[in-house]
Amino acid sequence: MGDARVGKSTTSRLMLEMYRNHSKSVRVFYHGNRNKLSMYERSDFKIPLLGFSRGESDILLMNLENDKSVDLVFTDMPGQNLQQFKYFEKDVSLIDNLNLLGYRITFLHPISHRRDCVHEYLEDLCGTYSNSVDYVVVKNLHFGDEFNYYDGQPIQEIVNNLQGTELCLNQLHDIYYQKLDDTNLTYQEAISEKSPLYLLERSLIFHWIESFYASVTNNNRAFKYLGLEKIEEIAVEQTKRRVKW
Repeated sequence: MGDARVGKSTTSRLMLEMYRNHSKSVRVFYHGNRNKLSMYERSDFKIPLLGFSRGESDILLMNLENDKSVDLVFTDMPGQNLQQFKYFEKDVSLIDNLNLLGYRITFLHPISHRRDCVHEYLEDLCGTYSNSVDYVVVKNLHFGDEFNYYDGQPIQEIVNNLQGTELCLNQLHDIYYQKLDDTNLTYQEAISEKSPLYLLERSLIFHWIESFYASVTNNNRAFKYLGLEKIEEIAVEQTKRRVKW
C-alpha cells in the first residue's frame, strides 16, 4: 500500500517478478480505478478488482479456505483507499478471519521524501493495527536519499518496536524508468532480448531489479514477511501464509 507517485506499483511489479522466480502460488488483486499490474496478466497472473464489500470478502475467504495450494495473496492498493479499507476490515473482521485460515497480513509500504506517505498513511496503519500485522517500509531512493519525515522520527521507532523492517529501492534514472514504463511490459519481458529497449538500457534495468532482490534476500525479516520463506523453514507455531497490502 502506498501514496500516489511514491513507487507503490513499481514495488508491486518487482514483488510479482520475485514471486514468479521463487515459484510461489500467488492470488493477485488490485484496488482503485485502474489496474497498474495489468501487464502481468500475460504472465499467468489473474488480477481482478477486489472491492470492499462483505460479499467479496466472503468469496475471497471461501476461495482461500478451499484452495490450499495458495502460498500468498497480494493486493495493490492506493493509499487513498486506506480509510475505506479500515471500515471494510472492521466490518468483516478481515484480519481475524485471515488468521484463522493461517494467513497474516503484511503492509508493504513505499515512502519518499514527502510528508503524506509517512504522516497520513504509515502512522495511521501502525496506530490502527499495531502488532496484529507486519510492516515492511520501502525507502524509494528515486526521489532522493533523505527521508526527513521518517528517519530518526518517532514513526521509525514505532515501526522498529512493532518488529517492522526496512528495504531500499535504488534509483533508476528518470530517462530509463520512463522508457521502461512506456514499454508496458513486465520487467522480465523488458530486459529480454525481444524487448524494444537497447542493450545498455536493459543492462541498467536488470541491475536495478537485482539490487532490489538483494535488498529483500539479505533481510531475513523482510524475506519472511513477504512470503518468500519456504513453508518447511517456518516453525509450526507461526503463520505459514501471507497477505500483502
